[in-house]
Amino acid sequence: MSEKFVTVYWAENEAEAEIMLAMFRNYDIPCRKMQESYGATNGLSFGIFGQIAIAVPENRVPEAEALIVSMDDEAEGENEVD
Repeated sequence: MSEKFVTVYWAENEAEAEIMLAMFRNYDIPCRKMQESYGATNGLSFGIFGQIAIAVPENRVPEAEALIVSMDDEAEGENEVD
């Protein structure tokens, strides 16, 4: 029986998708990249056809979401002006 994967993140482009995949793999979270077939075959890298879904096993969703939140928190902290 194959494990069900659930989308946890929508990347805006290939570079962002690869960064997210690397982060999940760094934490030993299995992950997959899924792109709208029209966007993938036509090389679109913007808008709805350029978005790339990042999915993880259903049982790892809470862990993946926690990583995304911590990444967002770090990014917000870097943008604050003292």
